[in-house]
Amino acid sequence: MKKWLVLMILVLLPCGAAAHQAGAQEWRAGLAAAEKQDWDLTIRAFEAALSMNPDLYGSHFYLGYAYEQKQNFAKVGEHFAAFVQRAGDNPEGAEQIAYATRSGGLALARTNDPAAIPLLEKAAAAKPNDTEVIYALAVTLMRSNQAAKADPYFLKVVQLDPSLPLPHYFAGRSAFNSERWADAKQLLNKYLALGADDALGADAHFMLGSMAVREAEGGADAAAQQALAKEHLDKFLELKPDAAQAPQAHYSLGSIAAQNEDTATARSHFQSYLQLQPSGAQAEEVKQFLADLDENDAIAAEEAAAAANN
Repeated sequence: MKKWLVLMILVLLPCGAAAHQAGAQEWRAGLAAAEKQDWDLTIRAFEAALSMNPDLYGSHFYLGYAYEQKQNFAKVGEHFAAFVQRAGDNPEGAEQIAYATRSGGLALARTNDPAAIPLLEKAAAAKPNDTEVIYALAVTLMRSNQAAKADPYFLKVVQLDPSLPLPHYFAGRSAFNSERWADAKQLLNKYLALGADDALGADAHFMLGSMAVREAEGGADAAAQQALAKEHLDKFLELKPDAAQAPQAHYSLGSIAAQNEDTATARSHFQSYLQLQPSGAQAEEVKQFLADLDENDAIAAEEAAAAANN
């Protein structure tokens, strides 16, 4: 047990456990239980103390710490956040406040609670190179639909620890959505190089393939970009064949095959497109292409038959 856990009785609550105050007996029982690392008894005692006297706000710290040992993260976040709010910027309790701020923020982030954000922002401001805190803050901001605020934190994590795959993916996705193509390619390629081969890996392949399709249109290295697009989009469909983006992948691959006069491959992808999205934006174009292929096949068959009869 951390040495300052019991010292806090004098640091932050000089009058909190006075014998005449309501909850004093429960407070002392909680301290004794904490010293023995009896976390169930610690919780019961400090919850009782708080119910009798809400001014014994140090109870929130002990409850947060006890629940942390039991890995009840919602309760960890709840009590550490309450403690930080009541303790304010008391310099005598700086160590305890810093601990509660960081641990409470991380605990709330684990439960996807946006209440983690102010705690994590405070913890990140105090220690700008705390990779775990900055990553948790980025993820929580992203899940709270604050992607623009999350992006610099993901990039910071990439700088602090280049070996972590997921920050590269999220930073790359943000760059893709912002049309920062060069950044997106670098980050997503790094994500894949770190060994990702799952659902997010499939999405990374789709984004990289889509960028290659875009660059192939009118580019000087169209053939190379088409080959790159095919590589990524084929892998995407292998990993995630029923994804929402699958029709677009089939359309792009069909178009590339058609441009290269690979009609069999073009037909296969365009048929898959229509199966998945019969009323899609490119459905009429695809239907016309397939109809033209059928007509060409019929003409070729007639010509072959005529030649055979001659």
